[in-house]
Amino acid sequence: MNLAHLGYGAAIVLVSACLVVVLGLVVVRFGRDRAERRRSTLRTPVWRDVLMLTTGEPDEAADAFSRLLSAAPAGRAAVQDDAFGLVPKLRGTARERLRQVLWEWGATQEAARWTRSRSSVRRCRGLHRLGVLAPRSPEPFLRDEVLARLDDRDFAVRRTAMLALGSFPEPVVVEHLLHRAALEPRLRADFLSSVDRIGAPAVPVLRRGLTRSLAETPGGDRRGFLAAEALGLVGAVSAVPTLEAALEHSSAELELACIHALGQLGASSCVVALAGPLGHRDPAIRRAAAESLGLIGGAWAVPALGDVVHDDNVEVARAAANALHRCGPSGHDALASSTAPVAREVIALTALGSLA
Repeated sequence: MNLAHLGYGAAIVLVSACLVVVLGLVVVRFGRDRAERRRSTLRTPVWRDVLMLTTGEPDEAADAFSRLLSAAPAGRAAVQDDAFGLVPKLRGTARERLRQVLWEWGATQEAARWTRSRSSVRRCRGLHRLGVLAPRSPEPFLRDEVLARLDDRDFAVRRTAMLALGSFPEPVVVEHLLHRAALEPRLRADFLSSVDRIGAPAVPVLRRGLTRSLAETPGGDRRGFLAAEALGLVGAVSAVPTLEAALEHSSAELELACIHALGQLGASSCVVALAGPLGHRDPAIRRAAAESLGLIGGAWAVPALGDVVHDDNVEVARAAANALHRCGPSGHDALASSTAPVAREVIALTALGSLA
């Protein structure tokens, strides 16, 4: 066999290999197209019922609900991902109808199994689904499945669990959320988001967390800081005395959180408590107090802010001037009679804004 024969043989082998690859790609493409057509055939009638359930008239929705409950497993599987994606976009009765259908399909049990999967992606998907279905799933074991994932080895799973627990408005959930967020600063925004969704049921736990933080750690710790932030976010007016008491013995970080929370709550009784930090040695605290007084507004805040427009720190002085502007006619009069540069600045900017 000479070199030419070897070349012909190699060419035949390469051509054959290319033909095999092309044939394989054609078969794979054909198989995928066939699977997609089958999925579309299964999905179309079930998805039509999902849309009718969420947008139709009461009698149409009732008929669609009955058909969805009797849908074949293959049809359910074809629309389940899209149905979970649709739930957060709905409101009111439509949202509850779709949640009930998913719950009746046994989606909670499947999601609970996914939370124990080796795949972090599947665990996240399971947690998300349990959060979506939480109002339709009163079984405590489902809540416990999500709580257990707060200690997961993967950060994405811990974060998903933190967000999913916002659908479980229970004191034990808030306690776990506060504990985990205190241990892991990266979860602060997710903690606040979940507590905001929980709302009023979180207030007693947050108040206890703030009080305990000050009792156990001089000046408070991160748990107290997060509790104070959350109390302002959920509008816990009943927590005003707790926040005011925390101002007296807290660290700078916790004091800032309490000041911001009192400003968000907007109770007029907070003016006296917020006037004290205006004389703090830390300009960040003085500025925060001025801004919070501006959020509360009213004539009561004007005397406290009047001298702060002359503060040595220009940002503090500017915050006080802007706060006076928000205090109504009495604040406007105080700005007009002030000789502070920031007072003239705020008046000029206001005038320019009115011309625009």
